[in-house]
Amino acid sequence: MSRTPVGVYEGFEIFVMLVPLEGGRWSATSEVERDGAEGLEVFQEFGGPCDADSADVAREAVLVDTRHKIDDLLAEPER
Repeated sequence: MSRTPVGVYEGFEIFVMLVPLEGGRWSATSEVERDGAEGLEVFQEFGGPCDADSADVAREAVLVDTRHKIDDLLAEPER
């Protein structure tokens, strides 16, 4: 199975997973990857879950959450 990132932010490739919920709602989570000194680093369940009335809104919400968490990680890399 091949995956394509929805974007790249500060050197991290961002992958979004969308899941339909009851009542026509959607939930989005993300994971990120980057090339590190020891190879590929994968951060699973990094952003979200973000629930919304549409897939597009859930996707955008988890992207915002993911970017904030990447900023936090870069600000304090030892956490």
